[in-house]
Amino acid sequence: MSMLLLIIGMGLCSFLPRYLPLALLAGRELPAVVETLLKYTPPAVLAALVFPALLTPSGKGIELTLANPYLIGGAVTFAAGMISKRFLLSTSIGIAAFYLGRWLIG
Repeated sequence: MSMLLLIIGMGLCSFLPRYLPLALLAGRELPAVVETLLKYTPPAVLAALVFPALLTPSGKGIELTLANPYLIGGAVTFAAGMISKRFLLSTSIGIAAFYLGRWLIG
């Protein structure tokens, strides 16, 4: 019984923060400042997920060297994305750069 309550409670903790803003703000116009700030949310979340993996792949500190294939792959992916504006192409180029860097580094 306690496991079922735990599962229901965790489901509510996951669902409510996602649903409540949609339910409470449905049909309302947000101020321009809020809309402007919300445009930065996806890049900020993506950066928060990606940068720790790029900068500390071993988990033992920041590795800002060319011996870090994750950093090489991330930088190449970013550059390819800025140039091509195509997700699949830039991701593929970044993956290739990561494996090439990993192979060259050894």
